[in-house]
Amino acid sequence: MNPHIVADGKRRLDRDPKNQARLQELRDSVTARYATELANAGFLQRFILQRHIAAEVRRERRKLAPSPGSLYCNRMADS
Repeated sequence: MNPHIVADGKRRLDRDPKNQARLQELRDSVTARYATELANAGFLQRFILQRHIAAEVRRERRKLAPSPGSLYCNRMADS
């Protein structure tokens, strides 16, 4: 069985439950690092920390994502 290259591979990857679980683990781990700071922060400081967390999650997500020019296939070739 040959793999087939698909045009909507990025969208399929984003919807994949395994990928979503991995990204949720990433968000949870970054948020856990800032848990004590968030608990003790006031409104403005919490807002700033949440933006900082979001930026860190985006940076880490980019490291996990395939490169922008990647080709996606709808199934793996049989080994």
